[in-house]
Amino acid sequence: MVGKSAYGASAREIAELFAAYLEGGSNRPAIALSSTELDGYSKNAIEKSLEAFGYTPDSCTFATTSELDAQAIFLLIEGLDPLYVISTDGNATAKLAQAYRLNLPDDQPARILGRPAVTFADLHSLMATPESKQKAWKLLKSLPH
Repeated sequence: MVGKSAYGASAREIAELFAAYLEGGSNRPAIALSSTELDGYSKNAIEKSLEAFGYTPDSCTFATTSELDAQAIFLLIEGLDPLYVISTDGNATAKLAQAYRLNLPDDQPARILGRPAVTFADLHSLMATPESKQKAWKLLKSLPH
């Protein structure tokens, strides 16, 4: 992904610009957006899914969007240029939809400027039962790998 290139320098600059809202580096294949800081169970579910796709641990950048507007979200995603976009709650999905001027229903696979994406109404609540965890896994598994 990001290396010592002009592309890598740009992604690193975007990561520095949004550092207060990010957890993780600028060179990860996925970004997960959430309106508030994502809990450990949900982060783990995303990371384990990416590992099942063959990625190394810590393959996701986590972004908190509550203080970001649609233009900032667009700049963040386009600047980091991840392979996958995951929206973990309805508020983050609404901002993401506004940023890209798309209709993004919750709990669905999607495409965002060619990128595979998944939107959740509330990933955190899906971590509560084995049945709902399977629903989350099914949606995450819809990302191509």
